[in-house]
Amino acid sequence: MMEGAYFVGRVELLNWLNDLLKLDYTKVEQACTGAAHCQIMDAIYPGKVPLSKVKFDAKHEYEWVNNFKVLQNVFDKQGLDKHIDVQKLVKGKYQDNLEFFQWIKRYFDLNYSGGEYNAVERRSQAMAASGGPTKSAAPTLSSGVKKAAAPAPAKKAATEAPKKTTTTTTSTVKTSTKSAAAPSATKTKAAAPASKTPEAKSSGAASSSSASDSRVKELTQTIAELKVTVDGLEKERDFYFGKLQQIESLCNTVPEEERSEVLQQIFPILYATDEAEEFVAGGEEEEGGVEEGVEEQVEEEIESF
Repeated sequence: MMEGAYFVGRVELLNWLNDLLKLDYTKVEQACTGAAHCQIMDAIYPGKVPLSKVKFDAKHEYEWVNNFKVLQNVFDKQGLDKHIDVQKLVKGKYQDNLEFFQWIKRYFDLNYSGGEYNAVERRSQAMAASGGPTKSAAPTLSSGVKKAAAPAPAKKAATEAPKKTTTTTTSTVKTSTKSAAAPSATKTKAAAPASKTPEAKSSGAASSSSASDSRVKELTQTIAELKVTVDGLEKERDFYFGKLQQIESLCNTVPEEERSEVLQQIFPILYATDEAEEFVAGGEEEEGGVEEGVEEQVEEEIESF
């Protein structure tokens, strides 16, 4: 069935994908999120792919893994005997993604029924069903503009104040020559508080700057600590994910007709998604339930191989 699948070039693949899904991919590696592959299957099997569970704006590796889980579940439901090597694909390596891209392109050519596929509308419907992006950015921006415009009246008042002082001084000089020294003294005294104002402002700015620097250091330290935590969690996740893949590969080596009852219970657990909540619920409600028994039997099965 896949004869000739792996002779399709990178440029041809990207042109086909961008034309079908109305995307602007420039690299094969961009398909490592799994979202495009899920939508290709949606074009082949309309209504069979739960696109609301696909993260089209995924930026993190765990979100890409979720997309490939959705894709694998679709493969299983359609009776497709194709294993997705998720751990390699989500690393974004060119060769791994190219080969899977070529395979799914060939599968599309053999199974697509034809007709127009509105990829943009399907994505919009899926994102709306999953919650969609919020529109809180516009009100925040407008409120920021209003705050920036507020200091203008203060400047106007500051420019009007000297005009009034000048007018008063001029009238005083016209009234009496002896009182000419008084406005001068008044100006000097009035100037003193004015000269203190910039000092007060600079002092306030210095304290504010010091507080900001302290806050920046605190946030920088927090970010560093969080990064260490995230790195640790990612390593732990990859470690256990690798173990699951080893178990899956081992189970796949057993012919289907020779699989025991335990192995038949393992596969639904490995490939369970949000649609199969009974596996999660059963493990939480019953202590020593199905999962615990299966775990012990899995170890026995592995030892027997």
